[in-house]
Amino acid sequence: MVYFEKSLPAPECLAIEKSKSSGDYKCGNVLERLEGDFKNKCYICELKKPTTINVEHFISHKGDIDLKFDWNNLFWSCAHCNNTKLAKYSNLLNCTKAVDNVETALEYKLNPFPHEMVEINVRVQGNKVDETRELLLEVYNGTTILKKLEAANLRNKLLNEIMEFQRNLQKFYDNENTPDTEEYFLNLIKKQLSISSSFTAFKRWIVRNNKVLKGDLEQYFD
Repeated sequence: MVYFEKSLPAPECLAIEKSKSSGDYKCGNVLERLEGDFKNKCYICELKKPTTINVEHFISHKGDIDLKFDWNNLFWSCAHCNNTKLAKYSNLLNCTKAVDNVETALEYKLNPFPHEMVEINVRVQGNKVDETRELLLEVYNGTTILKKLEAANLRNKLLNEIMEFQRNLQKFYDNENTPDTEEYFLNLIKKQLSISSSFTAFKRWIVRNNKVLKGDLEQYFD
């Protein structure tokens, strides 16, 4: 997870739909606004341009009309993560609140080898941190037979992204680089460290865990 800033004010249509007996919270420009706010990434797994998109309620509304139409409670997720989370997880770090520090409260790690499992390590103690870790492990590693298959497909995409990032790092630090070549790979790395990139949290932890990378590249975290 990374921090996303929700745009304001809330779409006007939400108040209108809330007053109806069968209002639709996916009204007006809600979808376009959410896509932009979350950079077209699932807020949980960070997959870019998910093929299955859900408008998810961060806090399950369970029929509560206020929660159902609350702009701050509407999030952008993929079906895999939404179906994993459901109402089971209700005390999570909120990636739209800077105070929750979703990137640094947990450490995100996947070794660059096939068939590795994702590791999520607690960096800050707290119930929200523990529950978010549990959800992320279930999302990336799976529990049921079906979810393990879905998680394996997700990890393959994550692995490809990590390997591409590491290749760019290796090329950027090549001693034989020309200034133009160095700038070219630095620009690629900047894009991969942006919140609009897939699996940003994992790549940023690669940087944080290396003294040289941290000194050179942490300044490009947006």
